[in-house]
Amino acid sequence: MKKAVLIILILIPALITAAIFFFPEHSLSEKENRYLTTRQSLSSDIKDGSFQSDLEQYLSDQFPLRETLVSIQARLRVALGQREIGGAYLCKDGRLMQKITESDIDKNAITAYADRMNRLAEQFPLYVMYVPSAGAINRGELPDGAPMYDFDALYSQLTSRLSGANCVDLRSYLNSPDYYYKTDHHWNTDGAYQAYTAFCAAKGESVRTKESFHLQTVAKDFKGTLDSKVLISKAKDKIVLPTVGDLEVTADGQSLPFYELAALKTKDKYNVFQGGNHGICEIKTENKEGKKLVIFKDSFANSFVPFLTGEYSQIILVDERYTFLGIEDFLNRTEPDEILVLREIIN
Repeated sequence: MKKAVLIILILIPALITAAIFFFPEHSLSEKENRYLTTRQSLSSDIKDGSFQSDLEQYLSDQFPLRETLVSIQARLRVALGQREIGGAYLCKDGRLMQKITESDIDKNAITAYADRMNRLAEQFPLYVMYVPSAGAINRGELPDGAPMYDFDALYSQLTSRLSGANCVDLRSYLNSPDYYYKTDHHWNTDGAYQAYTAFCAAKGESVRTKESFHLQTVAKDFKGTLDSKVLISKAKDKIVLPTVGDLEVTADGQSLPFYELAALKTKDKYNVFQGGNHGICEIKTENKEGKKLVIFKDSFANSFVPFLTGEYSQIILVDERYTFLGIEDFLNRTEPDEILVLREIIN
């Protein structure tokens, strides 16, 4: 009997592992919104352990019915009382919020970047909008005792270093969970409008009403980055687009539509905004008398920019994660009238 059990314990995993190599491979998990390890991507280096590590990840990624099993495991964890899965908190009303603790933040890198921007403020009108993470600004929505970084302390530390910049405090503008998606870490269109309102107030300029943008709901089934971590959320979000005029958009040297509507047919519907992130994205508007604005940004800016397209003649988005350039030389060439730094504070 013991021998039969031992054979079964050895035989079943061996058969499953062997079967993986005969099943069709999947290079993308749409539900998890990530690329999977394939045979082609396996390292051939055995000595340094790369092959073994890649093989382990490959077997995990290509396991038959993997997404179903991951979902079942998540449901069991929730049934046992867990309220954090894969770095996402399960909050009230089915809302998900990203888990970010003090140990996740590289304060030295963040303060060094603030010092760089401070030097730019000596040459150009500079505005800085640090975006609070949803859980950091709406702590009351988090599960009891859930750790979260201290936005107030970090914001105070950074703004105290930016003596030459105009710091736009978003805390009073984003003090509702409804300004963020339920299934994604970004602010939604309502939150982006709140940021637009704060930006106008900082510049002493009038604010257009939300109704004047003729908002259009183009999707009601958006499930974002946090849903990809959990895979069991029943919540869905709307994608809402402000109406914009005729825009000429060039991203990394290629023309593209301002709204990439084809993205609405994919899992990552947030890419409808400029088709996602690019190193340099230049937007020319119908307003020939407006100013030129450069935005040093992360993906939060993508849904914010539509509200500015009537105010400027040219908006240049620079995402330093996707391009290498000398900032000072770039700004001397482009000669912007204003600079905006818009980033989630942890970036």
